[in-house]
Amino acid sequence: MSGLELAVELRRGPLTVEAELAVAPGETVVLVGPSGAGKTTLLRAAAGLARPQRGRIRIGGRDVFDAQAGLDLPPWRRRAGVVFQDYALFPHLSVRGNVLYGLRRLPDAARRCEEWLEALGIAALADRRPGQLSGGQQQRVALARAAATDSDVLLLDEPFGSLDPVTRRSVRSELRAFLQRAGRDRATLLVSHDYLDALTLGDRLAVLEEGRLTQVGSRDEVLVRPRTPFLAALTSHNVLEGEALPPEPGSDLRTVRVGRLEFHVAGAGELPCGPVFLAFGPHEVALLPHAGAISARNQFPAVVREVIPLPDRLRVLMDAGAPLMADVVRSAAADLGLAEGRSVVAAVKSTAIEVYR
Repeated sequence: MSGLELAVELRRGPLTVEAELAVAPGETVVLVGPSGAGKTTLLRAAAGLARPQRGRIRIGGRDVFDAQAGLDLPPWRRRAGVVFQDYALFPHLSVRGNVLYGLRRLPDAARRCEEWLEALGIAALADRRPGQLSGGQQQRVALARAAATDSDVLLLDEPFGSLDPVTRRSVRSELRAFLQRAGRDRATLLVSHDYLDALTLGDRLAVLEEGRLTQVGSRDEVLVRPRTPFLAALTSHNVLEGEALPPEPGSDLRTVRVGRLEFHVAGAGELPCGPVFLAFGPHEVALLPHAGAISARNQFPAVVREVIPLPDRLRVLMDAGAPLMADVVRSAAADLGLAEGRSVVAAVKSTAIEVYR
């Protein structure tokens, strides 16, 4: 296949990173894991900034590293666009100059530069320097520089790490749109530790722990079947895709339709209509024997599909017309008689749901 293929072993101090991973053209794989697991080391190996002791790396169907053959192409010959966590912009160059720097060997550099400045909404900032930009604007410059290159793979290292939570939310939506355009024919490997990045940006998730891949799969597979304590903690959120309906006059709630379900969400009055994500933790889901037992606005009949023991609680996987997870203590589970096939009502307060594009 083209895209990105790597099977490498790297030693960095006490940590040995040993991983085999393939990313197809047009696919985004989010590499997640705890701090110090080796995520950035693996990405740097793909970029040509860290040299493995063993293994092979292919980008765009050609070998760029082969330890046995003694092949190690420098970064500028790997056809990889890279966005670092700190963006690595040249402070003495303008926005336009930063984007053009990576294009200096291409005959159509000026056209490519202006195209991506316009696409990312920073054409009006072209003559400013990085020190005059916000964190979100600097990220757009770094993305433009990576996208404008004639690359087969995009490598993004913690792209929201330098942003505050409010900016991160809006820029995440912009990055999704960017990947849909820039990543259509390119493989994208994105390093993150944030579950929302993983679940909203990735076609697949690859989980790296202590230098080893512990799970690789679609976001739904990894969400429902976490294999390690870290992954269970990472995916401890219900994340649903739905459609925000027009606001109702005089109401402080917003309706989001997820399949046949309608969720009522507080604090989303200014959200545009259309596709959105809903997120809420399993601890926010109360299980009831019948509807009306509590005052939560969102109550849905559900069927228990599986009960998974965790160290201090039980995780209940349900089908409510959409997949839902709830965490309950063992005494409550016993009172409800929770078991596979049991009918319950899942309730979620409107204030407990985060909605975002």
